[in-house]
Amino acid sequence: MPRFFIDTAPGAAYFLGGDEGRHGARSLRLRPGEEVTLCDGRGTDYPSVVERVEDGGLWLQVGQPVPNPAEPAVRVTVCQCLPKGDKLDTVAQKAVELGAHALWPVESARCVVRLDPKQSAKKTARLQRIALEAAKQSGRGIVPRVREPIPLGQALEEASQEGTILFFYERATCSLKQALQSVAGDIYVFIGPEGGFAPEEAALAESLGAPVLTLGPRILRTETAPLAALAAILYEKGCMEW
Repeated sequence: MPRFFIDTAPGAAYFLGGDEGRHGARSLRLRPGEEVTLCDGRGTDYPSVVERVEDGGLWLQVGQPVPNPAEPAVRVTVCQCLPKGDKLDTVAQKAVELGAHALWPVESARCVVRLDPKQSAKKTARLQRIALEAAKQSGRGIVPRVREPIPLGQALEEASQEGTILFFYERATCSLKQALQSVAGDIYVFIGPEGGFAPEEAALAESLGAPVLTLGPRILRTETAPLAALAAILYEKGCMEW
């Protein structure tokens, strides 16, 4: 069923215009009587039916609001060090599908990619569009926020004040399952770039009280590690049923 995010709670009759409305009318070719879902971006869905199609969008008959069933009870932000190529696009898309609350690109010592302010803004906008499309596809109740890229040290400092850091490092021995037994509140998952984190970066995370964790005996690619960690966290916290 097509899904559209809107800015405010709709009335009983709602005109879906702009890019979303034109997409529904022209690209999806929705017709009167077809069902769609509106979402206010805060976890509430509005089952709706197309009443009339216009060039500029859709007139909808809006049903009673219902809580979105797809949002995890635990809010996990994926803090991904900048990888090469389009790997960050993949991480953004799949992390949103799995249930990430936000994505935070981070620049660490071993990152090959370096962004200037103009590039950073363009990258953030692109990732936010990817997050929107992934949220629609996966039936999310929010559009996860993509935060502006910042240096690792600053990200660690801010994350330590906002929630709990889980820092994944290939030389670590502490297991994620063990660490999650004492974790509450918002979670910030830090994943290194292709070359991994430098030892001094792991030491900085530890100095801020973060557990330095392993994802097992196999070395995962930078685009695989955040998805494995996110799935494991949501499963252990009871937010996934398999």
